[in-house]
Amino acid sequence: MKFTRITGNRTAEEIVREYCKEQAELQINEPKKEKPRAEPIKADPASLSELFILSHDDYGKELIAKSNALFAGTHAEIPVQGLADNAEIPNMHLLKRLALITAISRDSQLNSYKAFPITPLESEQLLQLNKLPGDPSTYWEDLGLILYDKSIKGKNPREARALYESIKEHKTDLRLSRSDLEEKLLIVNAGLDTDADMPHGVKPIILPGITLVYPHETLKQTGKNHKFTYGLQEGLPSPSELGTGSRTLHMPSENTDIGLRVLYRYRDLVLSAWLELLADSDSDGRVVCARRKSTI
Repeated sequence: MKFTRITGNRTAEEIVREYCKEQAELQINEPKKEKPRAEPIKADPASLSELFILSHDDYGKELIAKSNALFAGTHAEIPVQGLADNAEIPNMHLLKRLALITAISRDSQLNSYKAFPITPLESEQLLQLNKLPGDPSTYWEDLGLILYDKSIKGKNPREARALYESIKEHKTDLRLSRSDLEEKLLIVNAGLDTDADMPHGVKPIILPGITLVYPHETLKQTGKNHKFTYGLQEGLPSPSELGTGSRTLHMPSENTDIGLRVLYRYRDLVLSAWLELLADSDSDGRVVCARRKSTI
C-alpha cells in the first residue's frame, strides 16, 4: 500500500511558496518558539505499519518540495522534473537523504505523518525478515555517516570537522563522554545546514532529539574486508560476528587519515563502510521510509 496524503491539485511550486510563507510568518510572529522535533523510529520492525520506497506521490511531492525549499542550489536538492506520478525517486544519495530528515524535523505537518527514512539497524532487521520493500538486490541505499577521524588528509575533511564540532556541542544530549568523541563514530539521522563555503553547499549537523551517535568497535576493524551475516548492532555486525557469513562488510583499506565516510547497503546486499563520496548516486539510489503505528 502506498503511503499517500490528499493534497488536492497543488503543484510542487505552490507547496514551496506556501511553505516559505508559513516559515516567514513563524519567524516574524513566533521568533522564540522552539522548532517542532520529529522522533527517530525505534529499531523495532513490529512498530512499523508501512514500509515504502520514497516515490513521486502526494507525500513524496510535499516532502521533496519542502526539502528543496531549504536546500535549493546545493547538492542536497532533489530534482524531480519530468518524473512520472508515483514513480520511485531515483538518484538518491546521502546528502539528499539528510535533507529529507532535516525537512521532516523542521516541519510540524511532515512530522505529523510519522514517516521517516529507516535507520541502518532497521535496514538490517528488515533484510533479515525479508521485509524490505521491492527487491533490495536491485537498488542501493545510503544509510548513515561514519566519522573515522577528522584528519585533514582524510576524505571530506571540512564536513568531518563540522560534524565533529556539532557532535561535541551536543555530546551531553547524545550521551557521549569526552573520550567517546575521539572514537570512530556511526552517525544515524544526521541533519544538514546550508554553508556556501562547503564543497556541496551544505554541512552535516546534529539534530537534537533525532540524531543518534554510536562509538562502534567494528569500525576499528579497518584495513581489510570482513564476512558477516547481519548487522544487528546499530546496523553493523559486532566484532565477534566478523569472519563468517555470505555477505561482505567493506571497510576502508587505510587505518589512519580516513575521514568521513558513508555507510550504505549495496545492490548485492554487501554493506559498505568505506564510501568516500557524500553525493555519489546513480539511477538505482533509493530511500526506504517507514511509517510508525503510533506516537512513541
